[in-house]
Amino acid sequence: MALVERILFRLPVLLSITVLSQLFLVFSASAFGVGTPMGDLLFAYQPWSQDVLTHGQLLGIKNPWVYPFPALVPIVLAALVSPSDYEFGWLVLRLILALIVTAFLVLFRKDAQAPSKRSRYLAGYLWVGFTVALGPVSISRIDSWSVALALVGCLLLALASTRSAAALFTIAAWVKIWPIALFAPMLLNIKQRLRALATGVAISGGLILLGWIAGANHNIFSFVSGQTERGIQIESPTAMPWLWNAAFGGHDSGISYNRHIQTFEVSGANTDWLSFWLGPVQLGAILITFVLGLIATRRGVANPTDVIAWTALTGVCDLIFFNKVGSPQFYSWLAVPIILGVLLGAKRWRLASLMVAAISVATWMVYPFVYDDILSSGWFGTTVLTLRNLMLLALLVYANVRLTALANASRPADPVKVSN
Repeated sequence: MALVERILFRLPVLLSITVLSQLFLVFSASAFGVGTPMGDLLFAYQPWSQDVLTHGQLLGIKNPWVYPFPALVPIVLAALVSPSDYEFGWLVLRLILALIVTAFLVLFRKDAQAPSKRSRYLAGYLWVGFTVALGPVSISRIDSWSVALALVGCLLLALASTRSAAALFTIAAWVKIWPIALFAPMLLNIKQRLRALATGVAISGGLILLGWIAGANHNIFSFVSGQTERGIQIESPTAMPWLWNAAFGGHDSGISYNRHIQTFEVSGANTDWLSFWLGPVQLGAILITFVLGLIATRRGVANPTDVIAWTALTGVCDLIFFNKVGSPQFYSWLAVPIILGVLLGAKRWRLASLMVAAISVATWMVYPFVYDDILSSGWFGTTVLTLRNLMLLALLVYANVRLTALANASRPADPVKVSN
């Protein structure tokens, strides 16, 4: 093991494997590209970049859009890098981003209070591994940018740099909203809470002001209203009853294509009702997670970093499981709290890491390999999707059990104090 670590725990080796992993994913997308796993680049991101550069449409500012307007930055930048081949421009930028973030994880602030060299390299290799396990969607969606920014925030959080971590999580959330779940661990401690909230509000206010200066109208918040109007996407765990009803030949359930947002949704009785209530349920689940983390923090558990890690993982699981969208790239989010736990040295973390790896591989199977069978209400594809969703449920339950155990733990005789 020591010999393996001496070979692998060198930055040039890690960066080389990072490059090879992206090349493999690009190759796999073209060689086994059932369902066009890179399709969003050509069918969504490229047209959006043309709307901005050619037609002057400020998406998310003056025109409605599904994402917050800062997400335009990487989308437009890819077109500027390679005007004649958008996919190439995107992949070049994504590779540069991956190399910068990986180097940051390994090199930034190597002092006595920082995570160990071993945990830093493990974090880097886990990111590479989870990226490969999830397949091409892990590098061909806007989520890859929010994940990269959030990973930098995780290292800063592990270094107890609350304001800097809050800044990265806020910026990441203005690219794709999910990193708000990573704020929960920082809000558990009252001193960190004030710093994190002040930073988040200041950056959000600055971005909104920038949008208004650019001529924003009510569409600056269209990414919120646009989500409320969506139906239940077929990959969502909550879609399973209608998918199985269709697989069994039921005529009151089916799959329909939403042309406005270019996605497949389940149709049938009560889908609109569930779609409406999933938002409050998701919010309630996150609130429960925060309360459990807060109880554990106030009880002064022996390992405060465990509370941070399990609160983050549970919160991200809440956002995915109780989500009516459930796109495959959402599962790239799970890598972030896992890597946070590694950097913090969280206990009983190996099983959660293995579960995320299994979920990622199953998600790659779902899309693109068995996606057509799911659309045809086939038994095999529906079964694979069901197993993936059950694994996600198992991870959510396990994370809740661990967090609840921490909340129920007795106060130690000499509680460990965490420096703020």
